Amino acid sequence: MQKVINVIALLSGLTSAALIGGAGYLLMNKDTMIEEARENVANAAVEAATNALPGMLDSAMPELPEVETIVRGLDQELRGETIDSLEIFRSDPIIQGDPESFSEFLCGRKIKAVQRRAKFLLFHFEPVGGMVVHLRMTGKFTLTETKEPPGPHERIWFQLKSGRLLIYSDLRCFGTLECHESLDAWEDSKKLGPEPFSQDFNAKSLRKRLRESQREVKPLLLDQGLLAGLGNIYASEVLFRCGINPCRKGKRVKLREWEKLVDETRSVLNEAIEKNGTSISDFRRVDEKTGEFQNFLRVYEREGKPCVSCGMPVQRIVQQQRSSYFCPGCQV
Repeated sequence: MQKVINVIALLSGLTSAALIGGAGYLLMNKDTMIEEARENVANAAVEAATNALPGMLDSAMPELPEVETIVRGLDQELRGETIDSLEIFRSDPIIQGDPESFSEFLCGRKIKAVQRRAKFLLFHFEPVGGMVVHLRMTGKFTLTETKEPPGPHERIWFQLKSGRLLIYSDLRCFGTLECHESLDAWEDSKKLGPEPFSQDFNAKSLRKRLRESQREVKPLLLDQGLLAGLGNIYASEVLFRCGINPCRKGKRVKLREWEKLVDETRSVLNEAIEKNGTSISDFRRVDEKTGEFQNFLRVYEREGKPCVSCGMPVQRIVQQQRSSYFCPGCQV
């Protein structure tokens, strides 16, 4: 009996020690555990939203023609302007790095030019330095002559020496702004593929690189390491004009088809730029006007409607959580 009592006492002591130790561990690591839990919840929410609403992000995010339209408007208005001061209403998670350092870096900088790389906006300053901006889903710039109380989604004010105000707004705060002493030090640029209008984007290099690829051609066109700037809307339109099914494997695309794809990519993008981009969701120009290319789309978001070429209903499928639109009669 005494042995039983001793065993029970031992187990009781071990249990108490475990509970005390566990409580101590929780107390010491509570901040880390809370942060990890928040991150897990956020990641789960993003994954759930992406799985539940495929194609939503693509239709909302500016692609090359929209970014090019914005860049041309900003460059025309801002070239030669000097940033006098900043007012930051929300920095996290938009500003990459310390907000005070961000503000100090920009104040007094003269804007030399605004250019585009892929879907990024590049602000070049004199004599050196730059700012890289990705608008994501709802980021936008507007210029105003008057200074009124900030709107609910205005995140940063750039006060210009001319008296005008450059406003960065972002409903969902997914956009990013980061400064660099030299844009040559911008690491993300090294991960990007060639621009669609450059000589490096050509049929021979595509055929050589993808002749053994098992990946479907539509996701290949969205790979920013293969081709910089092309997005979901224009990839669907390009493939329709080429008569290529989005599910076809990269290795099944012939050289002459790659040649046509290169030509049609440039044609579609040029047409969209001429129409100031596609306004399906939040996209607006710097002057708040919308684009017009949505009125000329042949397959994108036309599920169930007759094909403009053969009359068969346009179909929609999901590839890597993104919507693809195509005509089963015209695209093989």
